[in-house]
Amino acid sequence: MNSCSGRRPRIMASSLSLPQNTITDILSRLPVKSLTRFKLVSKNWAHLTSTPAVIAAHLRRSASDPSLLIRRYRIQNGAEFGFWLITNPTRKFRSQLLDFPLEESLLRLPKIVGSVDGLVCLDVSPCHASDFVLWNPGTKQFKHLPFPLITSSKSNPIWLVFLGFGFDSFNNDYKLVRIVSFKRNDASPFLRVEVYSWREGVWKEIEERFDSTLLCGVPEGVVVDGSLNWLAIGLQDFADRKFVISFDMGREVFKRIALPAVTRFGNVKVMSYMGLLAIAVYPLVFAANGINMNRFEFWVQSDGEDGSKHWTRMVAIENFSKTLVPMGTWRDREVVIKHIGVNDRENYPSLLLYDPVDEGTKRLPVDGVDFCVEGYSYAESLVSVNEESKMVVEQKHSRK
Repeated sequence: MNSCSGRRPRIMASSLSLPQNTITDILSRLPVKSLTRFKLVSKNWAHLTSTPAVIAAHLRRSASDPSLLIRRYRIQNGAEFGFWLITNPTRKFRSQLLDFPLEESLLRLPKIVGSVDGLVCLDVSPCHASDFVLWNPGTKQFKHLPFPLITSSKSNPIWLVFLGFGFDSFNNDYKLVRIVSFKRNDASPFLRVEVYSWREGVWKEIEERFDSTLLCGVPEGVVVDGSLNWLAIGLQDFADRKFVISFDMGREVFKRIALPAVTRFGNVKVMSYMGLLAIAVYPLVFAANGINMNRFEFWVQSDGEDGSKHWTRMVAIENFSKTLVPMGTWRDREVVIKHIGVNDRENYPSLLLYDPVDEGTKRLPVDGVDFCVEGYSYAESLVSVNEESKMVVEQKHSRK
């Protein structure tokens, strides 16, 4: 009798247990905050919620409905900065102020280099983009990255630094790219490029270069289909022309992409749209040649029937001079736009979501006098800031 009663709990436990796929599916639907609490219940729960299958399934589901990550700060002195997370931005407009992970005082407000798969790369250096933190706001993990190899000196001072953070699907790796420009006596820049590998945990300098162009505009590159992209202006034979400099993170090579002629007369913002390279062209406040655009245009690069790339204009809006400033895209489908008011009652910037297809707009609940705002897509995840979870991204990207 005793032996029979001793076996019964094991039989019941076995019959009531769920298939692994079912458990993974259930856990993938829960917020990171709940899954983090489960780790405190028992060692078994801690192991289950840390498996690559659960983390990858959770990330795939979260990535299909990202939130909007906002960096907000005062323009004059960079004080009173904060990171806000807007969930369901087109429906409930629920916003949350995130706890910044670093306790030490910073000489300059942190800048967001990029947001990929729940990992946010921050530049926390006082100058020359030389100190970086990898941060997962969901799990509250953060990690200081090793200092870069390329530094500034009195004899060879750094002039400009451009950055990019993205996922290299070819090598299943997150990469931070740092393009350092030194000013030479002949006024032409000399470039050095280095890449940090999340899987290897080290920086390496690469020999790949791009000539006859100078990076300009926003220093943070835009991720499009495995490449990082920056705006550039031509030099020498390419003077008075604008380009996109694209860095293939898998092959670690650069290429130059020509832009439509209209970009000569306006500001240009490089973006991603539906997995394609896109640009927004908007008015200059001042134009040295006296020619100033009075329109907002949105262009997308796609493949032609012969396999060649070509630019197509999706949107052209008149009479928006000095009022609309594009910032990026949310969900890779809606353009995040900073709207600058033109009267006394609206003399501060506000955020809009603009759909280039139906031309609908929605106002976001992030406003404030004298504040500057920047927006990024953010997908909550359990991905670790440490490279030991490299199998997670392999599973996540192999099942797309």
